[in-house]
Parts: sequence; C-alpha cells; structure tokens
Amino acid sequence: MMNSKELRAKAWDSLKGKYWMAFAVVIVAGIIGSIANGFTAFGQGLSEVLGLVDPSEMDEVMELGALVLNGVGATASVVGLVLSIFINNAMTVGTSNYFIKNTYSKPEFADVFSGFKVKYGRNIGTLLMVGIKTVLWSLLFVIPGIIKSYEYAIIPYILADDSEISSKEAFKKAKEMMKGNKMRLFKLQFSFIGWGLLCVLTAGVGTFFLIPYVNAAEAEFYTELKNK
Repeated sequence: MMNSKELRAKAWDSLKGKYWMAFAVVIVAGIIGSIANGFTAFGQGLSEVLGLVDPSEMDEVMELGALVLNGVGATASVVGLVLSIFINNAMTVGTSNYFIKNTYSKPEFADVFSGFKVKYGRNIGTLLMVGIKTVLWSLLFVIPGIIKSYEYAIIPYILADDSEISSKEAFKKAKEMMKGNKMRLFKLQFSFIGWGLLCVLTAGVGTFFLIPYVNAAEAEFYTELKNK
C-alpha cells in the first residue's frame, strides 16, 4: 500500500501534460457549486441580519418588510438546497469520474458532466443519503460523524466507476473498502497542509491551483483500494 508521499507523487505524474484541463474542470465545478452555496449563504445571512432587529421597535410597515424579507431568505435557502441536491451532487460524481480516468488515461472535459448523463437519479439520491447519514451520525457525537464521513468519502468515486452498482451496494462497498483505510485517507489529506498554508498567503487564490492535485491524489487512493 502506498503512503501519502507516494500517492502524491503518482498524482503529480498523472497530471503532467493534463494539469490545465484538470484546473478548468475544477474551476467549472466550483463555479456551478458556488451558485447553490450563494443562495444558501444569502438566505442564512438575511435571516441573521433580521434576527438582530428588535421586534418591539418595529412599526407595521417594518414588520411587513421583515416578513417579506424572511420569505425571501427562506426561499433562497430552499433554492440553494435544491440546487445542491440536483446539481452539485451530480457534479461531484462527474468530477470523480474525470479524476478516475486521469489515473490511467487522458480524460475529456465533458467527463465532468457524466454525473448528469449516467444514472442521474441514483447519483443524486445516493449523495443525498450520504449527507443525511453523516448529519445523523454527527448528532450522536462529533467523532462518529467524522468517522462515517471518511467511510463515505469514496462513494462518489464508486458511483462514477460503476454505472450498474445500486445505492445500497455503494454504501456496502465503501464500508468494505475503507475498513482500515480511513486513517490513510486522513493522512493523505493532512499531508497537503503545507500547500494549504501557502494558499492562505495568496488570499485563497492558490486553492484553485491546489484542488486538482488533491483530487488527483484522492483518485489514486481510490484506484489503489479498488485494485488491491
């Protein structure tokens, strides 16, 4: 089994001559994902601002305005949630598909949209369940939620890699594959902390250049687990 350094080296080799395409994939996926996040953030921000206003100081006009703004905020949050489920989840599977293909060949840019083309309903339904299960586990205690999040981390790769696998089978396969490997994935992700600190010095701009490298390394991690 490769350690974090070896996985990073293999990921870096896999990106040679293909980095800028991977960068474009990450940017497009990020822009699409930010639309849903923007609606959610707007809704939450509006609710927080309205929460600072003392109801006793409002007249009838202000109360009506607050009611309308509350409705706008709630609608924005719902729109963000819907976009996240129906758009972002499919993009996650598509991005995973792109980086899996990157481990052994030169993928096409269109692969990032494969989550919409192949088993769309299964993709969004399974990742919705991942989110729900992670939250439920986190409600018990923080640690179980973190452990489960690492168990579920390779599910987008499993979905992208096997068009025939069901949602139930994907969860089962992820549990089997990640048994004894959750800490390895944590160590791999943590090994990028130095690069992350450098990104902070660039006011976060460097993050966009780092993400393709991280994604490529995680795809190498998944591929190794699948082939062992």
